[in-house]
Parts: sequence; structure tokens; C-alpha cells
Amino acid sequence: MSSESATFHCWYCANMTEALEKGRYLLEKFETYFRGPIVDLGCGEGAMLLALKEKGRTDLLGIESNPELAGLAESWGVPVVRTDLGEFIRGELGRATYTYIDVIEHLPFELNVDVLKSIPAGSRLILQTPYTDSLLGHQSYMNVPSHVAPYSPMVVRQMLAKLRYEIVAEGSVDGRHPDGWKKKLRGIFVKRVLGLPVELITGGANYFVVADR
Repeated sequence: MSSESATFHCWYCANMTEALEKGRYLLEKFETYFRGPIVDLGCGEGAMLLALKEKGRTDLLGIESNPELAGLAESWGVPVVRTDLGEFIRGELGRATYTYIDVIEHLPFELNVDVLKSIPAGSRLILQTPYTDSLLGHQSYMNVPSHVAPYSPMVVRQMLAKLRYEIVAEGSVDGRHPDGWKKKLRGIFVKRVLGLPVELITGGANYFVVADR
């Protein structure tokens, strides 16, 4: 991603207050799945790591190639390695929780496969990408011009299975209709009256998967 395209990065934050708010929101979604050191692949402005640093975590590392976003992360004291993922994965990687949040859709398929291949056995992967099974997910994908290709849950599952990951948790988030009787009624209406897949209407903007290797 070039410096000029940083403005169009997913939920880009230009100041520390916004970054902390974003980071805390990400922790609400994913912190329960963290295990061991955290390596944030494509960390952007470092929002999630900043929120973890605020909580006293020190076993953190962000990987970011965009100079503008990496510079912001560094200015807030977030530990960042300025390199692209292709270079990073050629080094020696240790066991950790590797987060791949809003990144896979920005990169060529071959590089994504190489990244997933390179994560060491005994590590955990947390991946998030626009949810292609929902209208919100389609909107989320189309609103960022730096996206290269969408990855459906089916494609992500197949990639992980071929690389011998075991899925721990998955689902849709960010705008997903909460479980309950209202969702059930909406589901019946969507399926029986409109003849559409229920997740198209009730699913969130993003799909996430947690997988161990």
C-alpha cells in the first residue's frame, strides 16, 4: 500500500484518541482468543497493539509496510517492523497469536497462501475480512478501493484446511443481528417470503475465524 492510499485503509485513524477507541473495540471482539505473544500482521496505525500496550502488555509486535501508518504507530510507542509481509515471513517466526485483521483482501492470493503457510506450528491465527455472505459485507468490501479480491468464508475455510489449521471459532461481526426471537422472525420472513439466504440480511459486515496450527 502506498502512502497516498493510507487514507483509504480500513477504518484508518489519524490520531491517538481515535486509535485507542478502535483498538479497544477490536479487543472486545478478539482478546478472549489471544494466547501468548501477539504479532499483528499488517497492523496499520497500530490501534489494537496500542490498546494492548495501554493494558500493560509488552509481548507485542506490529508488521507494516505503509510508511504513513507505520509512522503513526511508532509515534504512539507501538513496536513496529517496517517491512512488507513477503519479507517478514522469510525470517524466523516464533510461536504466537498472529492477527490478520482486514489484510487478506488487500493482498494477492499467492502472498496470502505464503503468509498462512509460514505461521509456525503451535501458533494461533485470528483472521478478519469482509463477510461476502451478507449485504453489509458487500458494502464493507466495496467501500475500500485498495481491496484486491474478496474472500468468502468457504474459501477461507478451504485455505485453512489445506494448510492443516484447526478452526476454533468463526462467525460474523459488526452489525450482525443479535440472536433472539426477533432474528428468528426476520429469518423466517427473509427465507420464506423473500426467498433469500438469511445471512444475506442478518449477517454482519465482517467474517472472522480463529484457527490453531
